[in-house]
Amino acid sequence: MGRTLTHKALVVEMALEGLTTQEIARRIYHTPEAVDNYLRLFDRVLLLRYYHVPASAMMRITGHSQSLLEEHLALVEKHFPDEESLVSYIGKRGIKLEKSS
Repeated sequence: MGRTLTHKALVVEMALEGLTTQEIARRIYHTPEAVDNYLRLFDRVLLLRYYHVPASAMMRITGHSQSLLEEHLALVEKHFPDEESLVSYIGKRGIKLEKSS
């Protein structure tokens, strides 16, 4: 049996399925602020991935554990199979990108 997702990764999964912050907060019994914090971390992981930052450096930059970052990176791979889909989602989140090198 595989490892289960943390509630932080579940929040991201629900958001990617189209649920709002309020809907997610009600479902998992967290505050909307906590949900938004989890989603901001995922945004940071997306940006770091876009700029090809190694996973080991992501830990240092975000201050989060390797296991949590691995969960987020697995979600990135699952939902954003190519750079175009990643860039599109980042734009929908209201984040402007500079060209990666």
